[in-house]
Amino acid sequence: MPDMPRHRLFFGLLCAFVMAACATVPCVRTARAEADRPVPAATVVVRLPITGTRDTQVKAAILRQLDGLRSQGSRRGVLVLEFRPTDDDGALPTDFGRAFELARFLGDGRLDGVKTVAFLPEGIRGHAVLAALACEEIVMPADAVLGPANAEEPAVDDAMRAAYAQVASRRKTVPAALALALLDPAAKVARVATDDGERFVEARDLDAVKREAAVLSVDEVGPVPLVLAGRRARELGLVRLLAGTPAELARGLGVDEKSLAVLAAGDGGWNAVLVGLSGPITADAVARAKRGIDEAVTGGANFVCLRIDGPGGDPEQSLVLATFLAGLDPARVRTVAYVPREARADAALVALACDELVIAPTAVLGGEGAATVDPRRSEALAVAWREGVAKRRGRSWSLPVALVAPGVVVHRAVQPASGRTEYFSDDELLARDDRDSWKLGDDVGVGPIELSGRSAEALGLATHVVDGFPAVVATYGLPADIATQEPGWADRLLDALASPGMAWLLLLIGGAGLYIEMHTPGIGLGGFVAMVAFIVYFWSQYLHGTSGWLEVMLFLAGIFCLAAEIFVLPGFGVLGLGGGLLVIAALVLASQSFVLPTNDYQIRQLQWSLLGILGAAVGVALIATLVRRWLPRAPGLRHVLLEPPAAEESLDDPLMDLVGAAGVATTRLVPAGKARIDGRLVDVTTDGQLVEPGEAVRVVDVRGRRIVVRPADDGAGAR
Repeated sequence: MPDMPRHRLFFGLLCAFVMAACATVPCVRTARAEADRPVPAATVVVRLPITGTRDTQVKAAILRQLDGLRSQGSRRGVLVLEFRPTDDDGALPTDFGRAFELARFLGDGRLDGVKTVAFLPEGIRGHAVLAALACEEIVMPADAVLGPANAEEPAVDDAMRAAYAQVASRRKTVPAALALALLDPAAKVARVATDDGERFVEARDLDAVKREAAVLSVDEVGPVPLVLAGRRARELGLVRLLAGTPAELARGLGVDEKSLAVLAAGDGGWNAVLVGLSGPITADAVARAKRGIDEAVTGGANFVCLRIDGPGGDPEQSLVLATFLAGLDPARVRTVAYVPREARADAALVALACDELVIAPTAVLGGEGAATVDPRRSEALAVAWREGVAKRRGRSWSLPVALVAPGVVVHRAVQPASGRTEYFSDDELLARDDRDSWKLGDDVGVGPIELSGRSAEALGLATHVVDGFPAVVATYGLPADIATQEPGWADRLLDALASPGMAWLLLLIGGAGLYIEMHTPGIGLGGFVAMVAFIVYFWSQYLHGTSGWLEVMLFLAGIFCLAAEIFVLPGFGVLGLGGGLLVIAALVLASQSFVLPTNDYQIRQLQWSLLGILGAAVGVALIATLVRRWLPRAPGLRHVLLEPPAAEESLDDPLMDLVGAAGVATTRLVPAGKARIDGRLVDVTTDGQLVEPGEAVRVVDVRGRRIVVRPADDGAGAR
């Protein structure tokens, strides 16, 4: 190639230089803008102890934050895991299997784009240490304590040692030798300085280190088991930053304090809503709860607290609601069931379908309830729960099903390799591929199993045991002004009316009104009060899910028979007895969701229903006595109730001699009332004719204690 002229060569080099300079300017500006942009940060609270499904909830909370931490360019976001012990002194120890699952997740490749920081403002002990070791950095105050890891479970096995060594080797936040020393009292660790640097080794490996490098000094690290305060951990190089407050943490990490403070408040900024589910489980109750949850989630809620208080009722409808709850995206919304009093029978399935269960210490979970589950229904329920909720949640299905279905035997099973504890029936254990790795222990019970709040916590079903809803708010850091999707004032009024005490009061008022009406000329105040009371009673029980048209028709038929016995065919007895039984049957059926009791719970409910009706009947008798004596003589009310006859006017003599006698109606006969016959005031009735006061009447028949009269001018004679 011929030599290029010098001026052309110079011009080409100049152009290349200018182009390179122009290209560099945007890169410099981009780098400066990247440096000026705040580091994205977020806080996820890990509440201790790690039991139940708490590891799953932490995972879901972390996944909700990942997109925001990765959306700030190429810089790694900071994810702070604040380990916060609960205030419950009776809390269970951290479950090794759950802590290991959380530690494995923290080492997952999905988190490679963020920096994980374990923040221990109060220090930690027990197997929660394993989850902290899985983070890239540990931050704690100078006087806080890390370890020992076996504080809550002194027995240490090979599976635990392998897990701690694996997590430590994966993250290298803490040397594997020190991680084992935090766990195992038998592990002795030395700090060895060599010509290649400093390292921590187990005492048994010291000779091998001496063969590999020149050892300058050896210092034994104690105490055993290893317990490290913040200052000591920093001296050993395990902790870079000492901080005890979010402000100190933010400054040390170089992030905006507000980003941590905002997310830390309410465990991630909860937009919470409370949804009520009380009384029997019915299709209407399930539809109402689903609608409330849908509206809340659509409106931006990310925390749904479902308050459950009921005896169950319809297992199929409970499964519908449980499947709906299990199908909610855990990365979008957390569901927590709160049981203050009872979630019996199939209502327990709804509670256990939520992410977590919070229960009162003496509350009842599972056992016998308003639903009757026969063997065929039990098998269908087990299949539906296993293939639906349990599969979506990744949980064992035996224990939840055993809370409802009869005959299901549940065993405690331990997996020695991982330390996990689960509860399996024979069918579930045989269906597992790893069945040989589980060791069966004692039986938990035979279904339907009834658990208290404390027992549910011990079996890992309940995450927290609390006294009252304020404790739920404090436990999850919910806002004080939590929104509610509970029923409005009309539904709360309905619940009050459907309560046993109010229902019995309505029966008392209705019975007293009927008594007053029977002794009042015409249709008056008593009849109106009785009508309103019984309408409200059946309406409230209908909306509460325990009454229907059958109960209403039985009650009306019973009242009709009683009226016929009193006013049409007095003394016959069959209509009166049958009508009374129909009324009692209607009132009993309206107060419960079953017809005939089939378990102990239903028998107890039937006893309470009968006791309530008996109490109302006794109350009506007492009111009748008082009203009979007081109302006829009360000023302004003396015409409401007929005055009883005086002693000298009582009928102690046989009544048959009155047939054919004439008299005068003293009250309006519609058709019953009062008449003066042969100078005596007596209760009389007609065959349907309307007789005005003062009209002459004649006795045509005597039926038992009932005197039948007719108007004297109708031409009818005595029999």
